[in-house]
Amino acid sequence: MMQYALLGDLHSHYKNTKAVLKHIEEIAPNAQMIGLGDLYECIIGKRKAVALTEHVPLDQAAIIKKKFTELLTFPSIIGNQEERIAFVTGIQQFLNYEEKIVIENATLMHGHQFEWSEHFEPTFPSYETPLLFFGHSHRAAIYINGIRTKIEYNQPMYVGDQTYEINVGAVVESRDWCLYDSEQMTVTFLQAQKNDSSN
Repeated sequence: MMQYALLGDLHSHYKNTKAVLKHIEEIAPNAQMIGLGDLYECIIGKRKAVALTEHVPLDQAAIIKKKFTELLTFPSIIGNQEERIAFVTGIQQFLNYEEKIVIENATLMHGHQFEWSEHFEPTFPSYETPLLFFGHSHRAAIYINGIRTKIEYNQPMYVGDQTYEINVGAVVESRDWCLYDSEQMTVTFLQAQKNDSSN
């Protein structure tokens, strides 16, 4: 039983990622960090990627900077950005992530594998754990009986009584992350503040 710091949709944003990692260290220094995909930003759109007739160099396909990559010291699952970078460059290392990770009572997936409505609401696949953590839509939320429900930051929510789907939010836009405590069976939505000096 332990704590997990779950963060996703970093999209190569150095400053926000650094701020979130600093916040995790302050709030839950002993938590196991796991990424939920889209660590990197592919700068070639989906339609253009499909139309390519040959591979492109990495620096023309994605935002990959050494100082950002050095922050990625934690395991992660794969996101659609990693898949697209591999597709357009032919570089297989971006496929060296699992599609899902199962931890205590929870399944982790990025979310691009789901079906999404025109309002960008997901249809969840079947999974075998009580909890599903995901990202992709960049909207922190908890789904109760399949219905997206408003969240409160910094308020541990008990999730040991039924099935829940939890979107951890996005590092790139709002510096969101989730703290999952598998002993207390709580999920806390957290957000690193914007007024820090991370550069």
